[in-house]
Amino acid sequence: MTWAEPGPWQASQDTVTSAHLRAEHVVDWATRGGAQVLRRDDLGSLEPGKKADLILIKNDDSPVSFPLLNPYGHVAFQAQRADVDTVIIDGRIVKRDHKLVGVDLARARSAVESTVEYLRSTLGEDVWQAGMHPDLPSDDKVLDNPYTYTEFRTAATREARESIFGEAASS
Repeated sequence: MTWAEPGPWQASQDTVTSAHLRAEHVVDWATRGGAQVLRRDDLGSLEPGKKADLILIKNDDSPVSFPLLNPYGHVAFQAQRADVDTVIIDGRIVKRDHKLVGVDLARARSAVESTVEYLRSTLGEDVWQAGMHPDLPSDDKVLDNPYTYTEFRTAATREARESIFGEAASS
């Protein structure tokens, strides 16, 4: 099956309610799997002779950081960038106590601001604003549940669109 072909759940117009994917798979794919895809034997696990790239997650202020009952689940489904306390790349600390180490953040921000101003002036204000506020798809193009492969729609599921965009819910 290719990405362009519909999966069996789409062909039968079923809703995907569960998958055999587990948090352990996600973490494995992000570590060892990434190294395998890159064909890098020096990455993907903590072993003598391999590059020591580590991300240490800690956020004592986060309500989802405790109790830590399933570490894989926490990494895959709960942890966010604000939870990244320390990053070590090839044995060198590049982030500690939630802050980048050895980075001139003011200079990086200035470079980004200059790039944005260049793009904005090159594109023109009308094109820039159109990109910042694209047209919403017509109501008949929005599915109530993006994981549902049927044409079912109800006004009850449109409340978020109504409250966010100030539009009347349609039936």
